[in-house]
Formats: sequence, structure tokens, C-alpha cells
Amino acid sequence: MLARIVRGARDVTIQELRLVRYPLTAQLSATGRLLWYAMDLAGSQAMAPSDHLDFKPLADSRPVPYDLKRAIEFIRRGSRRKISMADLVAHCGVPERTLRKHFRAFMAVSPLEYWRQFRLAAAREELLKGLNDTSITEVATRFGFSHFGRFSGHYRRWFGETPSATLRRSCIAGRGRADRIRDDDTGDIACSGIGIRGSRERPSVGVLPWQVSAAAPELRFFGECVAQGIATSLCRARSLSVVVLRSPQSIGSLDPKRLARQYGARYLLTGTIARTGQRIRIMVGLIDATTDFHVWGDTYDGEAGDLFRLHDRVTEGSMQAILPHIRGSEIERVQRKRPNDLDAYGLTMRAYPFVLASYPRAAHQALDLLNRAMEIDPDYAPAAALAAWCRAQLVLHNGTGSLGEERTRALLLSERAGILDPDDPLVLAARCAVHTMAGQFDHGGALITRALALDPTFAWGWERSGWLNAFAGKPETAIRHFNEVARLDRRPLSANCLIGIGCAHFDAGRYEQAAFWKRKALLQQPGTAWINRTLSVSYARLGQRTAALDSLADLYHYSPDLTVDRILASIPFTQDFLDRVAEGLNDLGLSG
Repeated sequence: MLARIVRGARDVTIQELRLVRYPLTAQLSATGRLLWYAMDLAGSQAMAPSDHLDFKPLADSRPVPYDLKRAIEFIRRGSRRKISMADLVAHCGVPERTLRKHFRAFMAVSPLEYWRQFRLAAAREELLKGLNDTSITEVATRFGFSHFGRFSGHYRRWFGETPSATLRRSCIAGRGRADRIRDDDTGDIACSGIGIRGSRERPSVGVLPWQVSAAAPELRFFGECVAQGIATSLCRARSLSVVVLRSPQSIGSLDPKRLARQYGARYLLTGTIARTGQRIRIMVGLIDATTDFHVWGDTYDGEAGDLFRLHDRVTEGSMQAILPHIRGSEIERVQRKRPNDLDAYGLTMRAYPFVLASYPRAAHQALDLLNRAMEIDPDYAPAAALAAWCRAQLVLHNGTGSLGEERTRALLLSERAGILDPDDPLVLAARCAVHTMAGQFDHGGALITRALALDPTFAWGWERSGWLNAFAGKPETAIRHFNEVARLDRRPLSANCLIGIGCAHFDAGRYEQAAFWKRKALLQQPGTAWINRTLSVSYARLGQRTAALDSLADLYHYSPDLTVDRILASIPFTQDFLDRVAEGLNDLGLSG
């Protein structure tokens, strides 16, 4: 009923659009989906930005055009046939001028250019399979390129190499893989896919059958349940594909690297269960099958009388550790590759550390990589979402002289990512950060609540939720959420988290604690000198004028032309917070 209503509406909002095309994961009940619908509709109301922002909201003050959604679906279904502008206009039921206008506004390209980029990405994916019988002419024809010379020219312009160079490299790599697995004794192994997304871009995890000590055969079923529980939880991560390998009798004698190659799993999750009396010990490990290195491992102890609690501890602990360690391993892997060998996923992974560095120079470096990723694959939502967040950082950290222009770009990229993939927790968290920057706290809250419902162990999601509450004037909630990041991620808190905690203490009037956390952040990441905007005021409030003036001098060095008005226009804190910042900076002598 809901789908029919939405399909019949001409002004479908982006929240409704998510539910029509991308239903939530199977873990959410039908009641939960209706709740999300209600939340999203509520989140789309009253999203005016803070009064101090000289900004007319773009993205969420207007609905996503229904004709744009229909056109994108039509293009995706028609990647292997010729499509004309007349076909798109007839399918969408709007004038050509309107359709062109909507594509330019939300996708930054014309409809036919989007179609061409989409087909180029699909053709490259086919060439990267590296099959010996692959014909470049056949691939070009299959994806609607009738003129081979033009196809080759467009391909080289977008990917930096000719189609034949891509195919040649892929065939060489494919023969190497075939030589390594030839004559392997793989035995009779069953394999079941859970949440497999079939994308060559995404790393895959093979969950091996867990080994149980001979002294505790009764725990074999428990081991299967724990392995399945971890696999099911991993399926919430849109950045992974998960394969569960069964038949422990045959797997136990095989080389894990052979198993990984046979089933396309780059990483293998192993587990061992031992028992002494009523005490049970579970050892979990993650192996990079391509290098045979151990990426992560941990041990969990429990009592035989409370297996459910032990199961939950192992599942939660594994989820907290596996995704960050795989991401770190993937970043190291792509950094070892030549830039021309990277696809959209590889470029996005290479950009990831710069995205999280939280200072303008790093944001520009990330944007260079993410823009290239979006050129290679215009349908790749994480690249668009992270690019949106980088542009939002330029606003928040006074890294641009055109605040309004960067806000506009950030919000449009956020809309684009939301259209392409509304249910990826990473995309949702990045979009929350963008809308928080724009002062749209209700919408940002709906996005981050959804992200954390899909993956409660997503540490960066809790960080963005902490910042949203800090900006919205809820310091105690913000600190709780930043502390949740520390619980989920055993690594030291990032400078961005430390700054968020400091801002929450500033909002609550605890200036000594605010200065402590911000100094700690500066020691960890000197590039975040923008925090002297409030650190200097914290010192002034504590009566430490010399320290306050030194902090202000560092702020001048960071941005010599910075003024009080520009600072207030860049950060969406509450009016009381901004009044204290303005008073303190004016007192220290910063020009208005």
C-alpha cells in the first residue's frame, strides 16, 4: 500500500525514495520499517538552519524529483541497450528541459553523460575479470558502444589507460591466480553465501567452521552458532561480502589460501573452542589470505552455564574489531598499487585516512581522490558521500573563502549519495555530518539513528552522533556518544573525537576540561589548528590571558584573514555557545 502511494506521488521525498527502492535489511521487522517511514517524514519537517547561518537550504527543503529516480532506474536496467533522450523523456513523463535540469542539479552531469559513464564503468568491470576469451569489441558492443574508436577514447580519458591495457593486465593477473590454484586438492566443500553482494570492489570474508577440542565435542553446535552469528552481524556492513564455508572434515586439512582463492574470500575468520571443567575459552582470528598475515585476533573466556552471554560477547567483540582492521588492511593494500590500477573502491580507500584527518589540506587531498573515483564510477555512493563530508569540513574548519558555495556542493553531493545507496551506514553517517554542518539537526538525527540501527558497532557513526549532539546543545549526550566510540574502538580516540568532547565541555561551561581535551587533540593532530577558535576563549574564561593570546596567534597563523563573523558563520552551535565565542574573541582582539 505504502509503495503504491509513493509511486503515485510526483513529489517523492528522499526519505520515501529510500523505502521504495532500498528496503531496510532483513534484520528490521515490518513494524520497524514503518517506524523509519514515520521518522524520516518527521525529519523532513522544520529543517531550517540555525539563524546565524546565511544559507538557503537546498537539499532537504525540496523533494528529490520523481523523474530523476525513474530515469536512474531506467538507465541501470538499460546499460546494454541504446538509450536516447527521447526514451528517457517518454519513460519519465516530463519535458526534456526539466529532466536535464534535475540531472544537472543532483548528479552534476547530463542524463546521457550519466548513462555513458555508467556504461564505461560496467565495461571496465567486465574487462577487469581478465577472461582469456574476452573481446574488447564484444564488450564495447554489449554495453552500447557502436563506435570502437570513440569507446577507446572515452575509456582512456576516464581511466587513464586503453581498454586493451586493462584487459592485458587482468589476463596476466588471472593466469597467475590460475597457476597458483591449479591441481589444488580442494575436496568436497559446501559454501553458503550470506548477504553476498557480488561486487568485485568490496572485500569478502570467508567464515571457516570453528574447531572444537576433542575433549569438548558437545560444543561443536555452539561453535557453529557463534560462527553463524558473527557472519549474520557482518552482513550489516554494506562494505563487505560474507561467505560461510561448511564441511569441517574436509576444510581442516586444506591450505586457507587455497580456500580463499577458490571462494573469492580475501579474508578468513577462524575460531577455536577449548574447555576445562566449566570454563570455556574461544580464540578468534582474522587472516589476510593473500599474504597469510594475521590481521587481528582475540580471546574470550566464559562459563559453560551461560553460553548465551559468551556468544553475545564474542559476536560484539568480533564486530567491533573486524571492520576497522579490514579497513586498515585494505588501505595498506591499495597504497601498494599504482594509481592507474585502482577502481572507485580503491581510490575511496586511499582517500579514507585524509577524510578522517579533519583539517583542510587533508580534505583537499581526499577530494582529489574521491572526484577521480566518481569519474570512474558515477554510481558509487560512498565516494559521493565522503566527498560531501570533505566539502562540509572545508566549511566547518574555515578552509574556504566561499562558505555558501561549499555548503551547496556538500548538500548536493549528499543528495546524490542518498539516491545511489540510502542504506549504507557509512553513507548515512557521512550525510548526517553534512546536514549537521548545515544546521539541519532533525534530518541529521534521523540519518544517524538509521545508520546505528543497521550497525550498532559502527564507531564513526557514534562519533558523528556525538558531534550532532554537541552542535545541538546537548553536551552530556554528546560525551556519552563519544565515550561509546572509545568502548567500541580500542585504539586511542581520534583528534576529532577529542575536540568534540572539548566542545561539549565548553558548552556546559566546564572550561578547564574543554581546554584539556582540545590541547590533547592538538598534540595528536597539529593540523587541527582551527580548534584555537574556541581553545583561546577557554583560556580566556579561565583567566589565562597569555595562553589565550598564544592560542589566538596560532589561529592567525592557521588563517591570517579569519574574522569573528566568518568563524560564527561556519559553525552551527547554539546561539549561547556562539555568543560566548564572539565575546571571547572580540575581547582578545580578533577583528569582527
